[in-house]
Amino acid sequence: MALSIDLSGKIALVTGAGTGIGVGIAESLAACGADVALVYHASAKGAEETAAKIKASGRRALTIGADLQKVADIDRIVDTTVKELGRIDILINNSGITDPHPPLELTEAQWDQTLDVNLKGMFFCSQRVARVMVEQKIKGAMVNLSSVHSARSFINHTHYAATKAAINHMTHSLAKHFAAYGIRVNAIAPGAVEVERYFRTMPDYNRDEWASRIPLGRVGFPSDIGPTAAFLCSEHTSWMTGQVIFIDGGGIL
Repeated sequence: MALSIDLSGKIALVTGAGTGIGVGIAESLAACGADVALVYHASAKGAEETAAKIKASGRRALTIGADLQKVADIDRIVDTTVKELGRIDILINNSGITDPHPPLELTEAQWDQTLDVNLKGMFFCSQRVARVMVEQKIKGAMVNLSSVHSARSFINHTHYAATKAAINHMTHSLAKHFAAYGIRVNAIAPGAVEVERYFRTMPDYNRDEWASRIPLGRVGFPSDIGPTAAFLCSEHTSWMTGQVIFIDGGGIL
């Protein structure tokens, strides 16, 4: 039997959809037939460009600016998506920040922002969307973006790693709670995925040098993550929940 991912008629809400992995996931979902609401914070241009591509493919798309540190903004994006697209079948919790600092120099403000964006925002997006799914009797799918940092220590990422490890456990917990409503919750933990931020914040980044440290011989790209997210939202994984899938080329040596 041929295996294909069909998300026709599904409505997806993707956070952090203006850049990087969020763009890759939004494009994959649309390619499988879903209409997409793209949430962005600082990347309006990227979100609009991605929405234009999705519309050109014949799918519906809208963009919504928001600060996911604010629950009121989360309420607004959920309400807007339902008003404009009618329902929510899929939630991709992709929004997050990476702001490396040595633990001895980490400030309270940096700690709070990382936890608020990466963890608080993800929880309340999940809560608000789950309420809509339950109300509309939708057996939906949620995918949380974790990281290899959730399981392996990297220098200057203590606060970031703490949020990603918490995301893994939150995924397990929400999966158990939401299963009664037919809502599945899984997570993807990417490794070294080359995104725009690498070139902006890592002046010494060298693709070939990083590739030499990865068993499969190359860094990842957003297009490597999108298909797995689409698969996790499809009927092919209807008996799968509470799982964390690592996509990292075999890890960093």
